[in-house]
Amino acid sequence: MLIGYGETQMAVCRNQPLLCFGIFKFLMSLFLILYGHSLSAQTLEITLVDGRNGRPMVGASSYVNVWVGTERKEAIAIPTDGNGVARLQLTLNTGEINIPNSSEDRGSIVVDHPVVNYNESLRIHAPYVLCGSGGSNYSWLRSEDFSTKEILQHGYVSPNTCSKATVSPQPGQVILFVRPLTWWEN
Repeated sequence: MLIGYGETQMAVCRNQPLLCFGIFKFLMSLFLILYGHSLSAQTLEITLVDGRNGRPMVGASSYVNVWVGTERKEAIAIPTDGNGVARLQLTLNTGEINIPNSSEDRGSIVVDHPVVNYNESLRIHAPYVLCGSGGSNYSWLRSEDFSTKEILQHGYVSPNTCSKATVSPQPGQVILFVRPLTWWEN
């Protein structure tokens, strides 16, 4: 009688239960470590790229306004770094949050590296004209709504109608092609 591979492995586990239990413990530990890492704080990067030339938008007036979820009325204003990147950390641990609670008497909150409570929805506004659908003459007051899960898993790159500059989406990144406001749009 021929014994298949599965039957052979079952015989090993019957004869050496400690070995099988050790392998099981190792696999469970590996699963918990990998799954636990995905539940820890995750960084979301929002990059502003000049849609006309593909360079990062930098400088004192380069920032993004972000709303995570719908519980906050005021925006979290996040300045970009020298590469045009604004970073936002999402966490499930309320002890890690570093922004003040929402208040009726306050405008936007400016935080360099905010840590906020994870939420499924995210809204982003940049103080520039978006080079996306609607063309480069579209309103600069427009904000973009996103699924946090989709951004963390796949990333997002906005369309670019200002030029032919393109990039590929990366998990955890939002790349917005924008252009500065003209003197009559200010």
